[in-house]
Amino acid sequence: MFRLQHLYREFLTVLCALVVVASISTGTTAQVPTEPSGPQRPSFEVASVRAHDPNDIEDTDNFQPYPGGRFTASNCSLWMLIHYAFEVQPYQITGTPGWIKSEHYDVDAKPAEADPNFDDIHLMVQVLLADRFQLKYHWETKEQPGYDLVVMRPGKLSVSILKGDCPPYLSNSELLPKGAACGSLTNSPGHTKGYNLTASDLAGSLSWLLSKPISDKTNLTGRYDVELRWTPESIAMRSNASSEQDVPNIFTATQEQLGLKLQPSRVPVRVFVIDHIEKKPSDN
Repeated sequence: MFRLQHLYREFLTVLCALVVVASISTGTTAQVPTEPSGPQRPSFEVASVRAHDPNDIEDTDNFQPYPGGRFTASNCSLWMLIHYAFEVQPYQITGTPGWIKSEHYDVDAKPAEADPNFDDIHLMVQVLLADRFQLKYHWETKEQPGYDLVVMRPGKLSVSILKGDCPPYLSNSELLPKGAACGSLTNSPGHTKGYNLTASDLAGSLSWLLSKPISDKTNLTGRYDVELRWTPESIAMRSNASSEQDVPNIFTATQEQLGLKLQPSRVPVRVFVIDHIEKKPSDN
């Protein structure tokens, strides 16, 4: 399950402690999410959307798309649902009302068609947000301070043990550790691990961790298995963190462990601008 509250609670207000299956690629030109249009746009046949009981103190921002098309969210903010539906990162969302991270909801939605894929589920959640929360938005492109990911020491990355493509989010490969996802990353404070990744996948994960846009300028075309250990900034700043000081910060770790460098740059970013959104969902 996507357990987003644990990944960098100190680093961002809410980040995915899932497994952040954050295989969101960022490049010089931002990835353009597919969006619903026309009468054939995919949608859920049945969707229950309710305000979360404030007395229920379960973990926040849990959501899960399932094979077959069911989508559930528990104690989840609209901010996080927008992140999932439109595949945008925190620095890409603007125009947010103050309550968009503090109000939480429970969602249980099932599709009409037999077996939508994961891309379809993103679209279906977009439609749900428009129908139930009256979401209206537009896109803009802005330059933001960020980084270019470049090769510093060739040959440090480990070529993937997996051959060919494999399904995102879920994988039955016997070569993967239990619970690992193919083509995506598991993130926890100070530790990132991923399998069968492109350089753009890695740039997307680092972008999440730093909350900055990162452009893949490596020109690497292969797939790689990646493990990165570093000391989070919030820990490094504490006076009692001496035991962590042998572990480098994320910039040094990326150079030493992966042979890649994060180089400061101005990055064009496609920004999701919220024009209108309702706090109370329409009736089920």
